[in-house]
Amino acid sequence: MPTFDFMTLLWWGLPFAAAPVIIHLINLLRHRVVRWPAMEFLLASQRKYRTRILLKQLLLLLLRILAIVGLALLFAQPRWDKNLGGVLGGNRTRHVVLLDDSYSMGEVFGTGDSSDLPATTAMSRGRKMVERLIEELAATPGQQDFSLGRLSRLQRTFSGDSDNTAGAATDEQLFDIYVEAVTPQNLDSVRTDVQKIRTSATTTEIVPGLRNIAPLFAGDDGSGVLWLITDLRSNDWRASEDIADVLKPLADTGIEIHIVDTATTESDTEFLKNLPRSNLTVERIEMIGGTPVSNVLLPWEVTVRNYSSSPSRQVSLTIREDRLERPGVQIDSIPAGDIATVRFESRFQNTGSHTVEVELPVDRLPRDNRRTAAVEAVDEAEVLLITTSDRKNLEDDAFYLATALNPGATAATGLRPRIEQPRALTTLELNDFDSIWLLDVPPLDTRAIRPLEDYARNGGGVVFFVGPKTDYKSINEFLFRNGQGIFPVPLAGAVDLLKDQQNPNAPDIVAEEHPIVAILSGRRNPFLDAVGVDRYMAVDRSFQAPAGTGLRRLLSLRNKAFFAVEKPFGEGMGVAFLSTAAPTWNNWARNNPSWVVVMLELERHLARLQREQDAVLVGQPITITLQQGIDQVDVDFILPPDERVVQEVASIDPNGNLATAMKDTYEPGTYKARWQTVSGARRELVTAVNINPIEGNLERVSLSELPDSLPGIPFLYDRANDLEPRDESRGGTSLVRPLLLILFIVLVCEQILGYAVSYHRTSKRT
Repeated sequence: MPTFDFMTLLWWGLPFAAAPVIIHLINLLRHRVVRWPAMEFLLASQRKYRTRILLKQLLLLLLRILAIVGLALLFAQPRWDKNLGGVLGGNRTRHVVLLDDSYSMGEVFGTGDSSDLPATTAMSRGRKMVERLIEELAATPGQQDFSLGRLSRLQRTFSGDSDNTAGAATDEQLFDIYVEAVTPQNLDSVRTDVQKIRTSATTTEIVPGLRNIAPLFAGDDGSGVLWLITDLRSNDWRASEDIADVLKPLADTGIEIHIVDTATTESDTEFLKNLPRSNLTVERIEMIGGTPVSNVLLPWEVTVRNYSSSPSRQVSLTIREDRLERPGVQIDSIPAGDIATVRFESRFQNTGSHTVEVELPVDRLPRDNRRTAAVEAVDEAEVLLITTSDRKNLEDDAFYLATALNPGATAATGLRPRIEQPRALTTLELNDFDSIWLLDVPPLDTRAIRPLEDYARNGGGVVFFVGPKTDYKSINEFLFRNGQGIFPVPLAGAVDLLKDQQNPNAPDIVAEEHPIVAILSGRRNPFLDAVGVDRYMAVDRSFQAPAGTGLRRLLSLRNKAFFAVEKPFGEGMGVAFLSTAAPTWNNWARNNPSWVVVMLELERHLARLQREQDAVLVGQPITITLQQGIDQVDVDFILPPDERVVQEVASIDPNGNLATAMKDTYEPGTYKARWQTVSGARRELVTAVNINPIEGNLERVSLSELPDSLPGIPFLYDRANDLEPRDESRGGTSLVRPLLLILFIVLVCEQILGYAVSYHRTSKRT
């Protein structure tokens, strides 16, 4: 049955259909009767054809009435429901709205005329679009079923987080509004539910949402309408094969697909008069060195990406330590589409959990302007030095290395070297140490190699110095193991570094491109030039590092031989210096400042306490590993932004560890985990959860690219701020074109009939 997009215009237009009748009656009242003989003769002739003339006049009046009714219908925009059941009285259409609520939908387009007015964003446009849709549905005859789901919730449930898997969750949990008939009576409550929707902090995917809404259209015979309201970011649509695969079955069943664009308008150039066009994103904040020890300066590095086509200059960064603002830093320039990095230092007065936060000035997308890092500061960090020398010997490797790592009160590093014999590798808890250094040790027992490699495999750093006591054959067999062990390279024995007769002034050591020795690379460094190497451990000539192992040089000798090399091992790292730490085979450690610099930088590079603070993105779980028999199993998580407390109970995971996880991490900020030990001691771990910076890329897919992204799938494109309804929408067939044709025929017939019933002067015959 027919429905109307603008029912009000129909009711206003129909009364005008009486105008021809009224005009006809008025014309009858204007006649005066005047009798004269000639007219009586004509009236007698007219009575003979009266019925025929009256019929023509009534038909002409009817055509004029139909013309006015046709104009009123055109203004009311009639359409015919696709559902054949409407003819039988059962008119029903299902409308499913899939709303993209990723944080890029918070893109600001206008701030309004007053500061009290909310900013116009892509999400606010999407909400208004949904509100207009439900208002139209409420005014449409028949049953209009309405469902609304957000991509973040559908994606979260589809991924199988916690107990809310797609199979276990109810339909009501999947959707914000699930299959509700929109009527004038419940219009306000549905509108209120829509107005509560805000952007999430997630980077959403469209495919899981489409898969979850597909069952709603099961059994529909082409009467369903899918509204996909999104900002058309290229991250989602440029690789849209999966989107097309999910939409095709819906399109094949006759489901009408609307793609509603919330991020563009006809007058896009008028936006952002008070805001810069570019969007900057804090992509990374990381402690790049040092050990998180109280009262020690810690170096930090911040990376900012410029997602725009023009460079950004004089960008100021606000820095907060434990929510207290401190002097910020400034980036001079960020090239278009590129990144810029700036460094600063912080110092924590107390031990425990601390946070460092960096924030950009307000720009087009505020959500990605802030990033937080959490760090656990301790009184001091222990470094394990393994040697066989006497501790009282002031000329052995351990003495020179311990002095470099902890020069004294005048240059506090927070490191406390602990010198032990090789047997300590089997008796100590190696995970308590920031790094482990083996200094010219004889062959290790296999019982000591296993915990050492486990330590590195779990994220620790192990450094080897060789020397006269080193058995290279034992290293190759037990520590290198054909590239499977922790030692980076196979050895061929100790050799002397011969003098270069052609260039006798060439330095013995050359710094490679590596962050540990970056301060020494580049121009000639007088401190590095002063290093003399007499003897070193050569690498097997047949050795070729396989691709993908991550083997990397730190330092080389002037004859291109290895001097210092590293290789990843599990989550950790193995580093080998192919000479002594003490001035036995070289003079580097004797009164040379570069020795101290490189050793401290290496320790910072390997710092285990730093590695434990993994980056957690919104939506990823926070896992807390407890010590069995020491920690209680109840863990309280304090969640941002309202400090909500959620209690979790730890259990044994598949790896045999006592662990628990917080999976409700859908808001960025600082998450705290608190628990007690069996003895009653309180413990706390702070984790920073940040948004995925890739969503800050506001590049869009244009309308011309959409057909290529959705090949063979018919769809209708709408702008969210377009207030005019489309003729092809609303789940029915538009009757405007056939009505125009009928109106044209009526007007032509009216003109012909009007000419036929009127009096015309005949031409004279010649």
